[in-house]
Amino acid sequence: MMNKKEFLNHFSGYDENIIYKLYDKLLLADKTNKVVYSRFFIYKGIYNKLKSIEKSIDIKIYCNGIFEECERVMISISSYEIPSYYPMVLLKIVNKSKFKNLSHKDYLGSIMAQGIKRELLGDLIVQDNSAYVPVVEEIVDFLMLNLNSIGKCPCEVIELQDNVLNIPKINFEEKIIIVTSLRLDNIISGICNISRSKALDLIQCGRVLINYVEETRKDKIIIKEDIVTIRTYGKFKIGEVIGKTNSDRFKISIKKYN
Repeated sequence: MMNKKEFLNHFSGYDENIIYKLYDKLLLADKTNKVVYSRFFIYKGIYNKLKSIEKSIDIKIYCNGIFEECERVMISISSYEIPSYYPMVLLKIVNKSKFKNLSHKDYLGSIMAQGIKRELLGDLIVQDNSAYVPVVEEIVDFLMLNLNSIGKCPCEVIELQDNVLNIPKINFEEKIIIVTSLRLDNIISGICNISRSKALDLIQCGRVLINYVEETRKDKIIIKEDIVTIRTYGKFKIGEVIGKTNSDRFKISIKKYN
């Protein structure tokens, strides 16, 4: 097992408190030879980095976020088996008001106003006047008892069963961009439909994040599955390079989070 300093160096830019917690979970799994769960949610980018060092830490890392293409996942750490259970519950929060539609921000803000840390919640999807959110099992009873309204709208919190059908999917708006290279400044220019000089301004002003970490290198190469967040423009997932134009430019599929 690598030491804590070496481990932290693999996760530059991410919340150190979260990374330290993960390291402690790794040590516990290694010591007890049992399945250990994070019991909090992390960005998929952190999970991917953990997977990349599996061999060097000699332990298996798995994850679950309930939704397809989710960005927040709970991890499990195991020396010998793929876990079939995770200590999380999918909640449905139903807006009982007939007069106001609620947004993602409304639901998330009201949950966190209860003193709940963001790391205890997975992705939140709003669909059909309800919100769906995975939460760590320790806070289920508290939310069902105390979350009675979203803003001024009364709500009902329902615990969904593991085998629930028709789990909602994260909504994307798909499009294709054409760029001269996979450098960050070119990708930003293509996504936002702006000049490279304006894209560079966004990068240098700290308005661009790659996998939720601020990125100021204009020549960073962007790859499939990277999450690009551009403040005021939105959040995007990089897809496949689907071909080239006659002028030898790349055609890349992009998904914008709605």
